[in-house]
Amino acid sequence: MHELQDKDFLLEIIGKIQNENRRKPKPKPVLLKISPDLNNHQLDEVIEIVKESKLSGVIAINTTVSRDGLQTGNDKVKKIGRGGLSGLPLKQRALKTIRYLSEKSGQAFPIIGVGGIFTPGDAKAMLEAGADLIQIYTGFIYEGPLVVKKINKYLEKTYKSA
Repeated sequence: MHELQDKDFLLEIIGKIQNENRRKPKPKPVLLKISPDLNNHQLDEVIEIVKESKLSGVIAINTTVSRDGLQTGNDKVKKIGRGGLSGLPLKQRALKTIRYLSEKSGQAFPIIGVGGIFTPGDAKAMLEAGADLIQIYTGFIYEGPLVVKKINKYLEKTYKSA
């Protein structure tokens, strides 16, 4: 799966997707969802890929297989097994990635911020880091559907008075 992080391989795949999409009567937005484990050089390549392939934007970030920084003990983590880690452990990585992409690209494309959004303050932090939209998964599961209403009310009040 590492080839999915290779610029030339991605450009080839995205090119085929974009060509097929353009043939549709109503082409859909195509976005690239990126790993939280990319380094700055790889993020620079993401910016180039989005610009070259005319993607509609980026979803930052996907799940990680890294277990760095978890408070859960290694034995318990091993029992749980492999799989993508999401939620709060990704919050800082998501913010850092979004900030980097937004600043380095000069806000050249939309960014959907994902990772560690549980509260209205988390949503605001994503937007302030440079996200144009947010997407909630784990926070929705743990906080319930009312979290969306709380976030919307908070953001409306915050940005209305600004």
